[in-house]
Amino acid sequence: MNIVLLSGGYTERDVSLMSSKEVKNSLLRIGHKVTEIDIIDNEFLNYPLNKFDLVFNGLHGGIGENGVIQSICELKNIPYTGSPVLASAIAMNKVMAKKIFNSMNITIANSVVSNFNDIKINEPIERPFVIKPIDGGSSIGVHIIYENTNLNEIKLDNERFIVESYIEGKEIAVAVLQNKVLGMIEIKYDEAFYDYQSKYKSNNNKYIIPKDLNISHKRLLESYALSAHTSLDCKGVTRADFIVPYEESNKPILLEINTLPGLTKHSLVPKIAQNNDLDFDNLISKIIEDAFI
Repeated sequence: MNIVLLSGGYTERDVSLMSSKEVKNSLLRIGHKVTEIDIIDNEFLNYPLNKFDLVFNGLHGGIGENGVIQSICELKNIPYTGSPVLASAIAMNKVMAKKIFNSMNITIANSVVSNFNDIKINEPIERPFVIKPIDGGSSIGVHIIYENTNLNEIKLDNERFIVESYIEGKEIAVAVLQNKVLGMIEIKYDEAFYDYQSKYKSNNNKYIIPKDLNISHKRLLESYALSAHTSLDCKGVTRADFIVPYEESNKPILLEINTLPGLTKHSLVPKIAQNNDLDFDNLISKIIEDAFI
């Protein structure tokens, strides 16, 4: 198959380049012909896509994940990997996604939307809480506000953010592939939270199969992840990120769904796949298969 691989871009660029390197090597091993385009130079808009069989979307965040690239592919009538336009746009907007998840009876954290100046004047949620961008990824721009945190020392633009209750518990990611739960993984790390540095720079993280979950939590994690995937009409592979509170009587809490999860050596989805007897090349092949369904 003749495939164009989109990489780089402006947002989450480093992660995209790392993912695309692994994807390109895999595509070549499988036997595909690959042309890689870094969309930072805008050549993608003028590129003769009709000579390709497929666009493999190796971008993260921004126009690669919010429905723009997906719209261009549909206008040019070329198959592409990942979720369609509307699913991508909604999943990228955490406020809209939360509304849909709530309507599906998926447990989510208490949250409000506010600009940063208003947060400093009148904290809308009891501490500790989390400030996160409405449409960010890779934990970029996320801040945990503890009891002793001085908000005036945090440098953020006065734009709108999600302010969300901070909940302590196990961090678990669940992957859904081709509308089926692929598996889950628990993340243990040394930093205050699983931020960009922890995700892509640290070698001290531990990724384990969560064997000590009670059966109720395990079933809810699988059910919530699959419901989030299907309610948005996602395709390919998605990763749903959860907090499982230490208090076992509380339900798992869905934080967000990622429609273009990382495919780097450090990324969670390849680890989940490997733990479930699916090697990287077969994972990539299944992502491609779903683009034609």
